[in-house]
Amino acid sequence: MAPEKDYLLALYTSPRKKGNTAILLDELAAGTAESGVEVVQFHTASMDIRPCRECNSCYKDGKCVQQDDMQLIYPHLAAARAVAIAAPIFSMNICAQAKALIDRCQCLWSARYVLKKKPVDPAFEAVRLGFFISCCGREAPATFECTMPTMAYFFYIIQVASWQSLTFAGVDEAGAILKVPGALEAALDLGKSLVNGSQAG
Repeated sequence: MAPEKDYLLALYTSPRKKGNTAILLDELAAGTAESGVEVVQFHTASMDIRPCRECNSCYKDGKCVQQDDMQLIYPHLAAARAVAIAAPIFSMNICAQAKALIDRCQCLWSARYVLKKKPVDPAFEAVRLGFFISCCGREAPATFECTMPTMAYFFYIIQVASWQSLTFAGVDEAGAILKVPGALEAALDLGKSLVNGSQAG
């Protein structure tokens, strides 16, 4: 794994590059950059990230045998002090691109629970932060409830000790988030919070 570093890993998973979750993550990343913290970005929908094959090969060495673009992301999942993932709601849950990325973290689960390794030092784990950004078209905030177990698993398995969500219902067409009062400011503040290691809100 890459050495630990004080930076934000920003994962854009929506297939709509200029969509609402991307706009919010842009703001979070801008707040982080303003605070002097580096940002490493991946637009995963345009990357070659294949679904988990459930071959269990990672039980042998904690590594995924699929040699695709996920190999570029793995080191950052253990090295970044903050991880932000932006994923819109498709069919009542996170988009398939986000789910594929999370499923491919099975090798990290294997490293911890099959091979009894510690990919992330416990002291570093304790100060890591996570952010989940999402929007849905339905005028129902409860829509996001189905996403929380998946996101909790994701942050747990990559050893992020503390995470929070920033979600907006009733936001569908590209750019609609720009009309939601306080939305961009909330994302910007989350990014700025990394300068002192605490979360806003």
